[in-house]
Amino acid sequence: MSRILTTIALVGGGLLPVFVDVGRSHLFNDLWDAHARAHLVWMLATNTLLFFLGLYYLWLKGNELFPALISLCILVGYQISGITMPLYGGVFLGEGGVEPMPLGVPINYWHFSGMLILQVIAFALILRKNRLAA
Repeated sequence: MSRILTTIALVGGGLLPVFVDVGRSHLFNDLWDAHARAHLVWMLATNTLLFFLGLYYLWLKGNELFPALISLCILVGYQISGITMPLYGGVFLGEGGVEPMPLGVPINYWHFSGMLILQVIAFALILRKNRLAA
């Protein structure tokens, strides 16, 4: 079960953003600064490479802990960016972006928070399994 949850969290944090952010709302948003776009591509490329590294270790090497930690780094990184927005003037949705806001909260916050919850559950299952095996 922990492998499946980690896979879902890796897809949700490391791969899915490529399909969402490479479009008019983000990467090709005319209102975005060119330097911000460069950082977006860097983040998407890094997270996608981490996604593939995580899948490799999870499914080909049989290592569950390392991919879970990779996934947690991606997902906690998102939370850090959200928590620290007041410090750098960030916003969840930039100019020109259109995004659903269930209960007044941007959908990307719901998504990444959900992925983090799944990964924390998987991480707890992995630790429990490792403790029982020791």
